[in-house]
Amino acid sequence: MSFGSSILVMLIAFVVGVDGILDEWQIFQPIVACTLIGAACGNLTAGIIFGATLQMITIGWINVGAAVAPDIGLPAVVSALLVCGPVALSIKHGIALTIPLAVVGQLLNVFIRKTIVKITHQADQAAATGDLARLTRVHLLSMGVQGLRVLIPTILVMLISPQAIKMVIDDIPNAVTNGIAVSIGMIAAVGFANLINMMVSRSLWLWFFLGFLIAIFTHISIFILAAAGLIVAISYVWVMNKRHGSSADDGGSGDELDDFDKELDDL
Repeated sequence: MSFGSSILVMLIAFVVGVDGILDEWQIFQPIVACTLIGAACGNLTAGIIFGATLQMITIGWINVGAAVAPDIGLPAVVSALLVCGPVALSIKHGIALTIPLAVVGQLLNVFIRKTIVKITHQADQAAATGDLARLTRVHLLSMGVQGLRVLIPTILVMLISPQAIKMVIDDIPNAVTNGIAVSIGMIAAVGFANLINMMVSRSLWLWFFLGFLIAIFTHISIFILAAAGLIVAISYVWVMNKRHGSSADDGGSGDELDDFDKELDDL
């Protein structure tokens, strides 16, 4: 791997670690992180395929309250580096590494969150005294530590010889890798089932079956069908919002008149 590619991979790893705790730009999502790593390593196609496959697995991994879900950013970056980089692992071997890496990332995340509590008290003191500069430094330090959570393991993997990693991967039993290869075919179905379960609604079932029938019987390209579905969805939301907005305006004026009539009756 060239020096420029290594710098890009480390920069992406740091940003993924920071965004994993901010949850703002969604760069830590596998479909984005793996694509960026693939582009940095010069193997964009493998990065997109691996990221899309991994996204289907992690689609339900969400932090809820104090519960910390398995980490997404660390396995996305490290596994994509092994698949798209000089090691050139297969998709099934890359998927096999994501689960243990996700557990490691989860443990690191919990450890760092507990450690940062002391830094948080410093932020409270800075806020109490009105020291905004110190408060900003504390926030940046906290985010930087989260970035190092993904950056340091990535650097360690980059320092290991690709041949050594290949030898370790080859020692994995075929039963494990073949089982993972079979399960990959079910990942997309499970991921879409999770999506449908989260967005299930009586008003959406019609569009779901309509798109399914069009895809089956017309053999239209999935990209054209997705673009048409996006246009229909935006149009539908725009029309419904406009209708509800006009009805709300009419209802609001009626309510105001009713209140005014009641006040007149009280007089």
